Amino acid sequence: MEYSSQMGQDRWVLNVLKHKKGGTFVDIGAGHPVDINNTVVLEKDYGWSGVSFDIGPPHTHGCWHLSTVNEYEDLWKSERSTNLICGNALEVDYKDVFEKNELQSKIDYLSMDLDPPFVTYECLLKIPFDKYQFEVVTFETDYYREKRTQEPSRRLMRGYGYVLKEENDQEDWYVHESYSFPG
Repeated sequence: MEYSSQMGQDRWVLNVLKHKKGGTFVDIGAGHPVDINNTVVLEKDYGWSGVSFDIGPPHTHGCWHLSTVNEYEDLWKSERSTNLICGNALEVDYKDVFEKNELQSKIDYLSMDLDPPFVTYECLLKIPFDKYQFEVVTFETDYYREKRTQEPSRRLMRGYGYVLKEENDQEDWYVHESYSFPG
């Protein structure tokens, strides 16, 4: 199998969730619909659905050659079937979007990868963890270049019942404490 994510997020999610078919995801900071994307393999090879968010050109990773949001949306639609929402991630009402996209209160995977790193943390504060639970979360801290987001994000995640399972100088990967591993 060929994976797409930059740091193995898709492989890790699939391994933790025992190669689950038909799961759901929320991908905030999705970037290019295929290249270095954390959810494309889940969607195309495992039948997952969900919703992705990105700011759009000229800031979308891997899409610098595009000049308009419409071009980006067209590229997305040519490669993906899941919904894409373009705009500033800090201005999104996530509860409203989750409801409109009919996401269940238990979602398999949350991917968060915004730039600069403190925006990822600010966005994390907007996720309605009181209404939605994610089985696994990958959260980009970019600790190697931004020290101020790692500890606050870890405290927040612990407070919502997430256990840190993997870490490096770029990412923290969590599993919710209630997740019971199949098999």
